Amino acid sequence: MSLNSSMNISSTSNHIVYILHFVKQEFLIYLPIVFIIFGAIGFIGNAFTFLQPALRFNTCCIYLLCSSLVDIINLFVNLFNNYIYSTTDNILSLITISYLCKWKLFGLVFLPQLSINLLILSVIDRYACTCSLTSSIRHVRRLVAAPWMIFMTVIISGIISLYSPIFYDVVPGFGCTCTDPFLNGILYIVIHGLITPFVMLVFVLLTYRNVCKSRHRAVNIFTSIIFCILNILF
Repeated sequence: MSLNSSMNISSTSNHIVYILHFVKQEFLIYLPIVFIIFGAIGFIGNAFTFLQPALRFNTCCIYLLCSSLVDIINLFVNLFNNYIYSTTDNILSLITISYLCKWKLFGLVFLPQLSINLLILSVIDRYACTCSLTSSIRHVRRLVAAPWMIFMTVIISGIISLYSPIFYDVVPGFGCTCTDPFLNGILYIVIHGLITPFVMLVFVLLTYRNVCKSRHRAVNIFTSIIFCILNILF
């Protein structure tokens, strides 16, 4: 009885493994091209929207359009390789030249981070929009400041992505692989999993606070006007 149960469990496990392998070979390999197609459609829609005459000179729309452009570049540069080499379990294992390994890893980390940082820049722009007219941060909303803000964002994104080529190199027999997985993982979690979302959350909350204050002031002004009218009438 126990032997039959073990055989049934082994047969079921082998069947599940076969199904998962079949799904991977027949369906999952096409996911990159699906993402690329939908990403291209999304980019065209964003470009059509943000390049409208009423929006093309809005700094927030400029940052969002740049973020969308980086996303589509990332899809074609990084994800398209996964589709081309879909029969290979690890594309990095094919790389045997050190500088190509480091450049590949830098691109894998830099482009997504740049897209997110440009999105954060648009959030900062919205925060500046809700600040008082005398606040110095409102200068970031000037159209002439947009190229400099984008340039600084590119530099910052490049600096915080430098850890990836530092901890990756070509190892004989393994190809392009991580030389210090622990430290690389710690930096990845801290930078992309903690700092980036935290910065975005801070500016979202600050924007929400300013909007609430503006509504509160508007309600107070409206109430004062009503009281003045009532005093005049009665």
